[in-house]
Amino acid sequence: MVPTMTQRQLLKYPPLFALLFTFALLLATAETALAHTRVEVGPYLLIIGWENEPPVVGDRNFIVIDVSRDGEPVEQVEATLDLRVVYGDRSFSANLNPTSTPGHYRVDIYPTVRGEYTIEFSGSIEDTAVDLTAQPEEVLPAAVLQFPESPPETTALKSEIDDLAGQLQTARLLAIAGIVVGVIGLAVGAAALLMRRS
Repeated sequence: MVPTMTQRQLLKYPPLFALLFTFALLLATAETALAHTRVEVGPYLLIIGWENEPPVVGDRNFIVIDVSRDGEPVEQVEATLDLRVVYGDRSFSANLNPTSTPGHYRVDIYPTVRGEYTIEFSGSIEDTAVDLTAQPEEVLPAAVLQFPESPPETTALKSEIDDLAGQLQTARLLAIAGIVVGVIGLAVGAAALLMRRS
């Protein structure tokens, strides 16, 4: 492949290439950071989001929380801050797990349904009371990343299985009713035959 003029110029000026590469990297990082929710609680800043973005159904992921004060990380938050993950009318309490990076916490989660997940915080950070909710980026169906074909979603399969189970139960009841009617018919026929003979 013959390099274009732009590529030739970049090859002549390595610092220009390095600058453009750094700019592209910063742009990508900024886009990821924009997907996270920033919440201020008193003097503290919480940045909440998914570790792997976009989050998709069926992939193990982590909700990540960065806690800082005046640009400095805040540690040992896991001892005083409680967290619940809520989806619709379902919820579960989760542990904030500190990482090797000060002020950076993770919550292990395996999202099984697409849509918005709500994170509820309660407790305190140091001496500041915390009572807030946040919604990280929406969980997408696995089909957005599956190639070349997407298997049916689990909820759709469950619905079909429930329908089939209902149909099977109805068929069983009809079969039992048919057997009972058949037995009664045989009994009536046998009784009529006996009456004729006598």
